[in-house]
Amino acid sequence: MQAPLQRLVNRLDAAVAAPHEELPDAVTTALGEALAAGAWLSPEQQRASHDRYARHLVYADPGNRYTIVSIAWGSGQQSPIHGHHTWCGLAVYSGTVVETFYESAGNNAPPRALRSLVRQPGTLSFDVDLTGAHRIANAAPEVAVSIHVYGVGGARIATDVNRVLG
Repeated sequence: MQAPLQRLVNRLDAAVAAPHEELPDAVTTALGEALAAGAWLSPEQQRASHDRYARHLVYADPGNRYTIVSIAWGSGQQSPIHGHHTWCGLAVYSGTVVETFYESAGNNAPPRALRSLVRQPGTLSFDVDLTGAHRIANAAPEVAVSIHVYGVGGARIATDVNRVLG
């Protein structure tokens, strides 16, 4: 395991063992330190797909407390509007993404956009579980890569993370 990833894993191990109210700051601090270490994701972990954004497993905690995933966003690719079943830390590794936040419009209407933020390399954020909804998109011509830490084990990463809303 590369040194920046090992340091990130060590910091995340401490973060998930700390009191719950410390988790957001501890996870974002760990991600910030990982970004400050420079380029360390492998070329494969930054590879975009032609069809849709590509998720790459970076690390799955053996205790099933969290999973680290890199997501490569090709030009024009975006996630569905979604919330999370679990907490999620996000760091923009390279490129630029736009994160749009949504609220429920009620009466089974599609969610309503509230605001959008341009996320540059080094941007950090944290979402608690079951609150809010967002969409991440890459409107730039080059590939963008983000690192996500989800509060689920690796075996549950495909099924227990997103609540797709639109």
